[in-house]
Amino acid sequence: MPILHKFNEFDFGDGFETTNAILTSTPYLPEVLIIGTFNPGTPNANFADFFYGRNFFWPAFKNLFILNQLQLRTRRIPNRGGLPDTLNPSLEEIKNLCTQLKLSFCDLISQVLFHNNPRYEILNNDNVLFNQQEYNLIQDGKNKGVLGLENLNALNQVEWSTNHIISYLENNPQIHSIYFTRKPTGIWGEQWNTIVHHDQISNRLYTNIFTPSAQGSPVSQSLERLLNHWVHNANPNFGKINEQWLTNNGVQLNRF
Repeated sequence: MPILHKFNEFDFGDGFETTNAILTSTPYLPEVLIIGTFNPGTPNANFADFFYGRNFFWPAFKNLFILNQLQLRTRRIPNRGGLPDTLNPSLEEIKNLCTQLKLSFCDLISQVLFHNNPRYEILNNDNVLFNQQEYNLIQDGKNKGVLGLENLNALNQVEWSTNHIISYLENNPQIHSIYFTRKPTGIWGEQWNTIVHHDQISNRLYTNIFTPSAQGSPVSQSLERLLNHWVHNANPNFGKINEQWLTNNGVQLNRF
């Protein structure tokens, strides 16, 4: 059996539903699409309740669009351990933000297949033991002896949702801005460029922004630095969120 994206086919309620790891049904016409990588539906450590439900994304968006100041400073769900008693923002607030901003979401990987060995083992840390080799389903490549998604892709074990995303954008011409939440390198760059350079959907804003997991320099797990990067970035390896869209939605840029 493959390991599916946690929200590959999922009903969040209130008119929010996914198909092929894409939020294809919303109670509004989406105008902004956020593209991520993979959110594996593993059983031991993935407590996400929505796209980007675990990391800094939703606290950052609540700071920007609701609080309009840097008030929340931590991940929505701790990097290690279980769910906190309360989530800030709540899932209801997330749905309200999606409606307010007309957001949609998708990830580039819909599943990891493991079709050559159906008897793979999911370890306690949610890594996978496959053909006597340990794999992490979030990291890119080899790290401290553990392989990653690049290695699984080389074995043809990755199913990409790229063509489904292209079809989704073709069917939703009102989506004007598409943000990719990482630097588009390696296997990710190949898929991102396939979308960006597709003839039927090329006349839109495409940009990559720093990952909301806030890993790596110069953000280094700081929500304050993440927001500053999203709003004011001048690093040529990344873009930033469209200023006009931010200000049209009430964001005072000098506060971040």
